[in-house]
Amino acid sequence: MTTSIPHDLQSVWEYPLFEALFGRRSRRFGRGFAMTEGPFQYTSPHPPLPLSEIEEALLVAAGVGCSGITLWELSRPLPYRGSTGRTFPSTSGGRRTALFFTNEEGVYVIDPAGPSASRLREIDKGDQRERVLAIYREHRKLIKPGRLDIPRRMPPLSGHDWWDSNGPGSTLFIPVCDVTYSLISLTAQFLDPQLERFARGGRGMHIVDDRHGFRSAGCERWVKTGFLRGDNVLTLSQLERQACYFMFSEPAAICQNMFLATEAMGLGGWKHCGFVSREIFDALGFTMVVPDEMTLVGNPVGIAGVFEAYCPPFFPSMDAAVEAVLRPYAHNAEPTDASTPSAYLMSDAEHRRSTVSVSEEGIACTKAVCNYIYETYARFPGNLDAMHLMWFFQAHHIDTDFYDRFFRPGAYGPTHAAHLAAWHP
Repeated sequence: MTTSIPHDLQSVWEYPLFEALFGRRSRRFGRGFAMTEGPFQYTSPHPPLPLSEIEEALLVAAGVGCSGITLWELSRPLPYRGSTGRTFPSTSGGRRTALFFTNEEGVYVIDPAGPSASRLREIDKGDQRERVLAIYREHRKLIKPGRLDIPRRMPPLSGHDWWDSNGPGSTLFIPVCDVTYSLISLTAQFLDPQLERFARGGRGMHIVDDRHGFRSAGCERWVKTGFLRGDNVLTLSQLERQACYFMFSEPAAICQNMFLATEAMGLGGWKHCGFVSREIFDALGFTMVVPDEMTLVGNPVGIAGVFEAYCPPFFPSMDAAVEAVLRPYAHNAEPTDASTPSAYLMSDAEHRRSTVSVSEEGIACTKAVCNYIYETYARFPGNLDAMHLMWFFQAHHIDTDFYDRFFRPGAYGPTHAAHLAAWHP
């Protein structure tokens, strides 16, 4: 499909990486903005100018684009042929971080499970570059009409962001990551020596609950049978934090990708955090699991049919959630990606001879640990949220008059100076 692009896509595509890295600045003042206090008091005389569809689509492509089939060149890979690589590094193929965003028209999400690669490098020729727009056009879902209403107070926003965050004409990107899939997968890797990950050496680790006297976190049976080594202890708080570490880098990388893209496109914006996200989840329509009416520890678990955590209420039980995560990696499981092209030259049979799989004991022990967490804390994870929102990234058209008035030359670059003429003639 040929798309009419109001600017030379090739110039954006070939913008120098190091120019973007060293030119990147937080440029917070947009057209239609006003700063009413402090040394930079100014009211923009220009009306807000929303991002065009092409501008939003290119930012989405930079943030969560489909780059091609992953290599997975591991000595002992998991038993699947390949998966879709993204423009950001991911431990779950990019499918457990969802990119929400809002503008004057509505609140949207890019379906994280939607895009799939068909080639080793999805776009390898200049005439294919318009394909980057497909993820926006084909996998964007409307959540609700109108700009997301985020109160200008604390919580949810830090005080220094009240004047500009979610400003008129801006697009506010809101990447949300799911920790539950990571926690289930990582638990199995610590427990099951057959996976040859963190439990290599014949026996798995003994997970204990450090918030309840270091008692066994559902592992007693497997310690007695010798499947786990009783004195090789991993605390539940360490396990949950590690699962978060696996996921927290994804939203940060997504925002940085979009931030660098604004340099090539000549847009303003900045990456910001420091807010309490519970009210943002409420505004987005997330289901909150509230144990024993304790509203202050409500657990955001997702939006039904849009982005759902691997725990109740979106699964009937933790057993079912664990099955959904681990069963595809069990011995003799039918490959779920048989039709996906592979990146390697060897036959599938040769590749599968070197893969690892989760054992039935590993699945059963993982279920026991996950049920312990859910039954003890009436939520999953036990002491962390299922879904995490740490970063916003906002993009907008800068008011160059503001920067000319208050800053020395170089506060914005040639792409910003030429943006309106090039993109909005």
